[in-house]
Amino acid sequence: MATLDQTPALGHGVVLVRGGGAASARWVRRGLVAVRVVPLTGWTGIYLAEDRALSAPPYDVGLEVLAARRVPTRRRPAIGLFVIDGCAVVTVQARGWRLEQRWLVWEPGVGIRRTPDLPALPAGLVVDVAGARSRTSAAAVTAHFADPQGQPLDLLVGLVRLLGLPGEELLLGDADESHERIDPSPRSIATFDALVAEEAAHRTGDDR
Repeated sequence: MATLDQTPALGHGVVLVRGGGAASARWVRRGLVAVRVVPLTGWTGIYLAEDRALSAPPYDVGLEVLAARRVPTRRRPAIGLFVIDGCAVVTVQARGWRLEQRWLVWEPGVGIRRTPDLPALPAGLVVDVAGARSRTSAAAVTAHFADPQGQPLDLLVGLVRLLGLPGEELLLGDADESHERIDPSPRSIATFDALVAEEAAHRTGDDR
């Protein structure tokens, strides 16, 4: 597979959620970063419209904010695919009342990296959430990530094809200004920044 040598300014990342674009727009408006929303077959694709979130540093890295965003019950299951800090990152939030985001991080030269602070993502869950049991298996996904050689973007594109998911062009950074742009509400930004400031003040008080 050909490697994309030049990373676009927005980086490589897309979140696939269930449900229509209008419902997804209401959810992303309560976020921290401007995105574009694209109706896809069976999914809605969400990718960055700006590389920086509007929240205060250090919580202003767009791809990291999008990757960590919790998806509400009605928009799940959700699959996120990102290249962050030179690693391929896959996130899954399964359907159901329990909100738990699971992570798979693959590093070139290392392979799948242990992430003790993040719940691990089993290969079988990737297949189930993608609805891909009829075309692939957990063993095939495990084998796909077994080789530590290669480039993160190539690995993610290969996973999209293995699972039969849409949105490959969004992952590759094919931004299109005709796609609906959703900017976060000022209220969401202000609420988040106030919460972070309050937590920082509490930590400072505890350290005295």
